[in-house]
Amino acid sequence: MEQAVVQQQFLSKVNDGESIEGLLWKDLHWQGGEWHGAEIRKCIFEHNRFIGMDWWSCHVDTVVFAGIRWSETTLRDCVFTSCRFVNCIFERTIFKAHQFVECAFDACVFTECQYLEGTLANSPMLDLNIEASRIEKLVVTGSRQVSLRFKESTFTHLVLTDFDFTYLTLENAAFTNLIALECTAKNYSFQGVQLTQSQFTDSDMSGSDFSHANLVQACFKGCGLQECRFDHADMRQALMIDANAAHAVFAGAQLECANLSGTNGERAVFRGANMTMTALNRCNLQYADFSDCSMEFTDFSYANISHADFRGGRFMRSKHHAVIDDGTRYGSKQGILPPDHELLRAEQWVKL
Repeated sequence: MEQAVVQQQFLSKVNDGESIEGLLWKDLHWQGGEWHGAEIRKCIFEHNRFIGMDWWSCHVDTVVFAGIRWSETTLRDCVFTSCRFVNCIFERTIFKAHQFVECAFDACVFTECQYLEGTLANSPMLDLNIEASRIEKLVVTGSRQVSLRFKESTFTHLVLTDFDFTYLTLENAAFTNLIALECTAKNYSFQGVQLTQSQFTDSDMSGSDFSHANLVQACFKGCGLQECRFDHADMRQALMIDANAAHAVFAGAQLECANLSGTNGERAVFRGANMTMTALNRCNLQYADFSDCSMEFTDFSYANISHADFRGGRFMRSKHHAVIDDGTRYGSKQGILPPDHELLRAEQWVKL
């Protein structure tokens, strides 16, 4: 009876538009119902359960949630600011246009959740497991003391800014259109991970392992990829322009229609890769290994391929226009288009 009275008093204040401040709510069980426009400030919730509820346009500020469980609840257009979540579980919860701003998460779990759109911004602590969930649009930025674990979950538009992958553990997670801006992932394992249409612009990913990963239409523009491994990765239509991929390994990779223009691929290994219609314009490919590659319609124009090894490679209408090829080991040049002297003269005339 006492619990019912307390809950009724709470709901009456919410319905009357009153701000709820400075109270302790302990061991309460909330079932069903809607909180519309609730203003909750400087309260403490301990060991409460919220089941089958709809929180709508609520503002929750400087509230501590300890040992709380949200089940089959919808949080839509809610903003949580400067809150602290300790040992909390969100299960089968739906987040719609939901924002956590400067909120701390300590040993918390999202399981079987749907995060349709929202933000995790400037968290002073982000110790969070996301399991068996579907994340559609989520921005994670400015967080400190990060310990993230993604397990058996799919992410269709996750944005990470200035993020260090060292503090992220992946287990059967799949990404489409992951956007990682100016992030760090040194010596990190993305082995076998689905990263379709993902963007790693201007990120330092040196030494990382992308072998067997799905990188179709992924973007590595301006990235540090020294000594990375892309063995047998699917990189069809990938964009890797102006990157540093010196000593990287692409052996057996699928690189059809990929664009590596302007990239430093010195001593990179492409052995056995499918490079049909791959663009390598203006690349530094000195001492690179292209042995046994399939290079139909591949474009090496203006690249430096000095001392590169093409032996065993298969060419078909491959362009080697204005390349630098001192000491290059071609084997057979059959299938390489003849030099276009008229184009070269025209280019030299334009430079004058």
